[in-house]
Amino acid sequence: MARKRNTIGCLFYVALVLLALVIFLFNRARVQEVIEKTGFTRLFEKKRPTPVEVVVAPPEQPQGQPQAVPPAKEAPPGHVVVELVKPAVPPAVSPQKPPEGKKQEPPPTRARQARLFFIAVKSDGGIQLKSVIRPVKYADAPLTSTLEALLQGPTPSEVNQGLMSLVAPQARLLRVYVKEGTAYLDFSEAFRFNSLGKEGLAAQLQQVVYSATEFPTVKRVQILLEGKTADYLGPEGIFIGKPLSRDSFGQ
Repeated sequence: MARKRNTIGCLFYVALVLLALVIFLFNRARVQEVIEKTGFTRLFEKKRPTPVEVVVAPPEQPQGQPQAVPPAKEAPPGHVVVELVKPAVPPAVSPQKPPEGKKQEPPPTRARQARLFFIAVKSDGGIQLKSVIRPVKYADAPLTSTLEALLQGPTPSEVNQGLMSLVAPQARLLRVYVKEGTAYLDFSEAFRFNSLGKEGLAAQLQQVVYSATEFPTVKRVQILLEGKTADYLGPEGIFIGKPLSRDSFGQ
């Protein structure tokens, strides 16, 4: 009998729960409104920390324009204001071009009236020394330019006057320098040869020595061949082992 009563009691509680559930479902909106007003659900919520808000300041204005500075505002409690600061950019500097090396201008060309000595053939067939005066252009070595003009021979008009040169046309002047009144004239090997023999060799030496000693700084001339001192010039044996002057030719 007691067992039967317990069963009836359980069924009663189940029926009561079902009835309450049905009532709740039909009045759910109202029940939820009552619960929110009474704050019953807040008892079961866990308190969460207030999040930290990051406020990003606006970027800087372009360079060269005035930047409006907003009034300082205090951040709300629990908030952090972070400003983005652009790194200072140095002003662009245009690369400087290295100074271009100045081209060395050639020294100005000048001219001087030079006396050059050539050979004339006499009526009896002999040869004699004759001079002409003509302008010779030079930059910084008038003696060298004068001797080079001598090696080029007489001009066409001078040839018409019966002048000629006995210096071999293949001869070249290699170097010139003056030391203590002596001009050292270095000629190529072709300077050794002369088709007129000993008399022709002596005449070509006179042409060179007389033309060089027209300069007041030159008293003597030392003939060099390919940079070396030679004792004799040509197979006829004209001595050139020491400096020659005008007096060396007996005139």
